[in-house]
Amino acid sequence: MRRAWLLAFVVGCAGAEAMTVEPPVAAPPQAESSELGLVPGESMTFDVHLAGVLAGQAQLAVGDVGLVDGKDAIVVRSRAATAGAAALIKNISDEATTVIDVVTGRPLTLSSTIINGDKTTTASATFKGSVAEVLYKRPTDKEPRATKLDFGDVPVHDAHTAMAQLRGWKGTKGQSRTVYVIGGRRLWRIDVSYAGEETIGSALGNRRAIVYDGKSYRARPNKSVESGKPARSFKVWLSDDADRVPIKVVATTELGDIVMDLTEYSR
Repeated sequence: MRRAWLLAFVVGCAGAEAMTVEPPVAAPPQAESSELGLVPGESMTFDVHLAGVLAGQAQLAVGDVGLVDGKDAIVVRSRAATAGAAALIKNISDEATTVIDVVTGRPLTLSSTIINGDKTTTASATFKGSVAEVLYKRPTDKEPRATKLDFGDVPVHDAHTAMAQLRGWKGTKGQSRTVYVIGGRRLWRIDVSYAGEETIGSALGNRRAIVYDGKSYRARPNKSVESGKPARSFKVWLSDDADRVPIKVVATTELGDIVMDLTEYSR
């Protein structure tokens, strides 16, 4: 379910794949956002629609800054689950918690639990620079499996910190940037361009918004794109104010547009 909302924000990879495009060349290293892109104490609620039908609901909450292993850190928690008619067909939920280094904006640890009907998958990761030590257990595994991923000079993020990076980015129209996101054992390259500003209607009223156009690609640790793998397209609207709250996300898939709408926001 998380692919239907949170990853939609950063990679647009909810559901089926979009049409194949020519893979881009490797992106040069880019400076990360100077702002954290998270507001301590904020919370958000979203509705997720697939082809116009309510498919899920999601929540995200940000804690206060505290010390973790001597570092200033902040905890972000999210949960997404099927809703409406989709929940009657199958119960799917995804809960994730990330501890984030406030200074670098990168993840320190990540844990997640995915429930798909009567099957449960758990995963955890510890990040040290561009190295991630991952422990995961699928429904068919008797014992957890461990793997170590080294992405070299690529600054790696998870979905929570990638979202924060994009919220903290102060770009201007026509500018673009690249973020690398680890999802499970896979690396994604996310290319985002600043498309402009517009007024958008929402459950919270008409809001002035910043618009990002994005594409995501499966990537290798050396930052090259996996040849022949489809790109996935998405569009993001962030509030045009200091908070940069995600108001709406649209990810295009073969099953129809997946639309994530903000329904509640508090600080």
